[in-house]
Amino acid sequence: MSQRVRMFAVAGVVAVLALGGGLLFLSRGQSSTPAAVKQIKPLHPVTHHQHARATTKPKPKAKAKTTAKRKAAPAKKLPAVIDGMPAALALALRSNSVVVVTLYAPDSSVDAMARDEARQGAAAAGAGFVALDVSNEKVAAPLTSLLTGGATAADRVLDDPAVLVFQAPRTLFVRLNGWTDRDTVAQAATNAESAQ
Repeated sequence: MSQRVRMFAVAGVVAVLALGGGLLFLSRGQSSTPAAVKQIKPLHPVTHHQHARATTKPKPKAKAKTTAKRKAAPAKKLPAVIDGMPAALALALRSNSVVVVTLYAPDSSVDAMARDEARQGAAAAGAGFVALDVSNEKVAAPLTSLLTGGATAADRVLDDPAVLVFQAPRTLFVRLNGWTDRDTVAQAATNAESAQ
């Protein structure tokens, strides 16, 4: 045999072995049994509840729970304005002879501190307390109309923070503009009580 034929024979044997090894390698990765197949989980699983709904029956509700829900119906919502005043102020003046009202804007940290000081001052004097948000038109409009009869122009403006001290039934006793400490609020409420 010539050298050339030997090289072709060796090259053929190497090619057959390589092809056989490749097929053997590929066939081992795949199995004909279904248990070896890996399950691919979807990224967004979808659940099908149509069959489950058709076979399940709704459970009857207990009667005691339904009657309890009927009894716990929401209370009737109060109107925003009572007797020409914001409802919270009108109700407070019905049960207290003196009410401390603080005017505040909800997003102001200074107003929040002033509101807390006014609340503590009212508690120290034994007066009622109401906090009114001046950015709420349902509160600001009736309060503005209530204050139009104020002695000075400053009493008719709704600036925040401010403290208003009212005497029952609906008289503005004093207005304290800006941040006011609890002792000053307590003194104003005590003065309003003694002036009646």
